[in-house]
Amino acid sequence: MKHFRLQTLATVAAVSIPASLFGDALLLLQEESAPADVATATPTDLPTDEKSGFQVVDYRLSGGFVHEFSADLSGGGSVSVDRGFAAFKVGFEVGEDVTGSIGIAWGSDWYDFDGTSELSPSPNTEPWSDIQAIALLGRGTWKIDERWSATMGLDLRFAGERNADVGDSMTFGGLGAVSYAFSKTFSLGAGAIVSSQIEDSILVIPALVVYWQVTDTVLISNVLGPEVYPTGAGIEAAWRPDARREVAIGGRYESRRFRLDDDGPLVRQKGVGEDTGFPLWARATWRFENGIRLDVVGGVSLFNTYSLDDSNGNEIASTDLDPAPFIGVFGSWRF
Repeated sequence: MKHFRLQTLATVAAVSIPASLFGDALLLLQEESAPADVATATPTDLPTDEKSGFQVVDYRLSGGFVHEFSADLSGGGSVSVDRGFAAFKVGFEVGEDVTGSIGIAWGSDWYDFDGTSELSPSPNTEPWSDIQAIALLGRGTWKIDERWSATMGLDLRFAGERNADVGDSMTFGGLGAVSYAFSKTFSLGAGAIVSSQIEDSILVIPALVVYWQVTDTVLISNVLGPEVYPTGAGIEAAWRPDARREVAIGGRYESRRFRLDDDGPLVRQKGVGEDTGFPLWARATWRFENGIRLDVVGGVSLFNTYSLDDSNGNEIASTDLDPAPFIGVFGSWRF
């Protein structure tokens, strides 16, 4: 049995696809920090004495697209990537103290390799092409008292090329965190993500949850990014001049690992691909009274590494990627 691997990061990792395991939990822990006047009216507006049992409080539909411009691989060749995201979630309450969500998320990465690289299983052959992923998500937060909250979550994920074996593409994980509100403007939390990985050791990631309203318009947090895109799992400094608009800068570490199908040269059949990097971004956000949110994100991904493993997880090749600029747009509707 493979050993556990402990990974401590300044920012929370985005693991597999959809990239964020922790973003939903952070949002649940800090949901009361969102601008109250842009929230859609829901059954949570009922008087306290009318709340009891399980009830659905909202639906969340979100999507997005990122284009990562072509960059050179260190051993020759280049690659560009288009990334798509979509999710549907149902928010719920159980009594006054328990909130949560269940949902399904989809992600796709369309890689376009050019030329022969160290990853190429044969000359002018792409190491992989289109990667598809589906995740089933569940989150729950318990408000212990006026200051303490606890969150738990479970995920079941599938990530691989279009014709990859579903069972060999499956990973599962969980998360847990506690958060303490020192005041209405400052709270801290700590937790951990535990996740299996395709043909690799179990990943354990300690995580910090932070929400700090430095001034009336300046915030530092890892819960502010677009719901379908895991900027919320990094760290951001944001300027919010009013409840409708926001601009931010941020960064995080991310890792995508996925199963390959049985096409192409024998060496890569049913193998494993991995794509890691450290994106830095700037974000502009507009919120509307009808529950719609629009985000535009642009930045550059640094310290990028691509690797190709065989079907047993043994590394075949690895190469670095030059800094890769990217731009993206995201939208969500909470109703």
